[in-house]
Amino acid sequence: MRVGIVGLGLIGGSLGLALRRLGGSLEVRGVAHHDDGVAAALQRGAVDRASTDLRDLSDCDVVVVATPINQVRSVLERIAVDIPRQAIITDVASVKRPVLEWARCLPDPSRFLGGHPVAGKERSGLSESDATLFRGETWVFTPDDAQELTPFDEWFRLVRAIGARPQILSVDAHDRQMAFLSHLAFTLSLAYAQTVRPFADPRLGGPGFRGMVRLAEGDPTLYEDITATNRGPLVDAIDRFADVLHEYRERIDRGDHVGELFEQGARAAH
Repeated sequence: MRVGIVGLGLIGGSLGLALRRLGGSLEVRGVAHHDDGVAAALQRGAVDRASTDLRDLSDCDVVVVATPINQVRSVLERIAVDIPRQAIITDVASVKRPVLEWARCLPDPSRFLGGHPVAGKERSGLSESDATLFRGETWVFTPDDAQELTPFDEWFRLVRAIGARPQILSVDAHDRQMAFLSHLAFTLSLAYAQTVRPFADPRLGGPGFRGMVRLAEGDPTLYEDITATNRGPLVDAIDRFADVLHEYRERIDRGDHVGELFEQGARAAH
């Protein structure tokens, strides 16, 4: 079986490393944007073969689009020309509604299944790739309405083999869940860092401060692209958070006993 990966950053590189650990007759091929990326992926052992030409994946059984979301549309349009109709196509983007729409350019859209491994790190890039990144993590799949999933059985098997847990969600349910669970989190981390910096010395911050700003150390361009494609659900999540924060603010300002409010928050975290 041949698996092609387009985009050899953190997720694509980690996927390649994890699949290659399975051994057997599985072959992993990669496509990078530049020759330097090809050389780095080969040196790291993330792929068996790599190039900058998407046509080198033309005989792959599975093609995984692992580029940043702002590149997914153009990659799918190229796949529509360069990859044979019988290959199954999937992706790893953390927003699924626009990707599903873009995939309609494929000769047979039923061969595309949106995917999102809910795994990652604050820092991106091939140098951060890790064969164990997906172990114990959920890998969400978002089929179109009434889509037949049997063609993807072998891909589901490989996802399980590298330690991930496949889960099926509707496209809209996924995007709403990620708005609250992921996209709101990095938005708040960035806003917190921006709020604190003018008034406090980060060198005095302890584990609490470092934990709060951890996501703010991620790639701002990547965050911008994600929020642009999941704007509605994220705005709703921000509004709901603002309502809760306002309640905290009002009760603290009045001098109310806020222990019960804090207990509610603590229970919500478990």
